[in-house]
Amino acid sequence: MNAHTVNRTMTRYMRVLTNTTDIVDRVPADRWNSPSPCEGWTCLHVLGHIIDGQQQIASLLSGQGPREPRSDPAGAVTGQPASAWADTVQSMRQLLNTADPNRRVASHHGEVTVDRVLATAVIEPLVHTWDLAQAAGIDVSLDAEAVAATLTAIAPMADRFATTGMYAPALSISEDATPERRLLALLGRKAP
Repeated sequence: MNAHTVNRTMTRYMRVLTNTTDIVDRVPADRWNSPSPCEGWTCLHVLGHIIDGQQQIASLLSGQGPREPRSDPAGAVTGQPASAWADTVQSMRQLLNTADPNRRVASHHGEVTVDRVLATAVIEPLVHTWDLAQAAGIDVSLDAEAVAATLTAIAPMADRFATTGMYAPALSISEDATPERRLLALLGRKAP
């Protein structure tokens, strides 16, 4: 990949994390235990899952290699949710500021570039930001460029996402639906 593409991937990733911050900062204190679109998870579970995901990405980017996700996602939230998320974003920002996008790192799928890790991993904070917003009753518009890039990447293999157990089966949706609605539908989410 050329430097322009690599830089765009890292910038896109940080924009998605910033969008997540906007939602986290707006979640009312009494909504952290509200049910989310992720079956069996509250708003706090979703945030913990996003935090744990960032810790997994940090492990890859720092050369420590892949690690399994936490069995209790809410346990990744230490202290106040907004503070725990702010600490996570600060750590990721520091890591990304020094990361070489072309460096190859060990992943669950063999060696890949840092850029590839971020291009793939953006799906988690992107979609789970929507989940947080739904659980908290907050309107959200996802980053359009990240939505388009993710939709293009996953559309050919969307049927495999449900078989992992991590996503609900894809929902039918009109071809003229917005890219955001199509992405959400591919991952088993129905936008209001």
